[in-house]
Amino acid sequence: MGLSYFDLLSPNPVPIVGIGGIVSPKLRDISAIGYNTYQYYLSIIQMDFKDLSFITGQKAPINPPDIFDLFLTDNSFTSLMQTILNFFLEEDVSYSDIHKAFLLQKNNVISGMITKDNYPQVREAICLRNCICQRQEADLSKAKSKKALEIMKKLQKGRVQKAKQNKTDHNMELGNIISAVANKSPSLNILNIWDLTIYQIWDCFSRISNNSIYDIQSMSVAAWGDNDNRFDASAWFKRVDM
Repeated sequence: MGLSYFDLLSPNPVPIVGIGGIVSPKLRDISAIGYNTYQYYLSIIQMDFKDLSFITGQKAPINPPDIFDLFLTDNSFTSLMQTILNFFLEEDVSYSDIHKAFLLQKNNVISGMITKDNYPQVREAICLRNCICQRQEADLSKAKSKKALEIMKKLQKGRVQKAKQNKTDHNMELGNIISAVANKSPSLNILNIWDLTIYQIWDCFSRISNNSIYDIQSMSVAAWGDNDNRFDASAWFKRVDM
């Protein structure tokens, strides 16, 4: 996508040519629709045909259809996607059956269109602006040999097993992060923190966590010295989005 750290931190919508402005929702916007609804929206945005097959209990075909086409086969799916896009985009989103696409309007003028071709770009931008790194599946068709194909399949199987073993860390739930940052930050509090975007709150949490470690290390060096030269005096401003 080429979105810079500046773009991701910005409170303003990030414009994408031919599409529209991708919003990083503020905490108060998430609160207005409910956190569970917000999570549901994100799960739909990240969904692929394999996920949908798992939910419906149907076996995925060898050549599954594009997920965007699937959203257009049922009016309830189409309406849901329109609602979700309206939440994550600056413009007013409506579905056009003639174009088989979602039209974006600003001041009653069509400013963009979301189609099957550019939907992956929209999905990626929404994920990035919501501080989500999309899962990248290996393309098995690019395996250059039978041995390489076997290795790629094993890697995918390992990722699936690891994901199943991972348990939810309640300390990393958004509500707890909001409380922690509001009570740790010298300027944010439980009243004004709701004006932060979802990306900004996670960025603040990362910075506070890193700086807490830095403070401990700097005090240790001040008291006991740094004979091994391991202390990095510039660590407090190192990138946390990498």
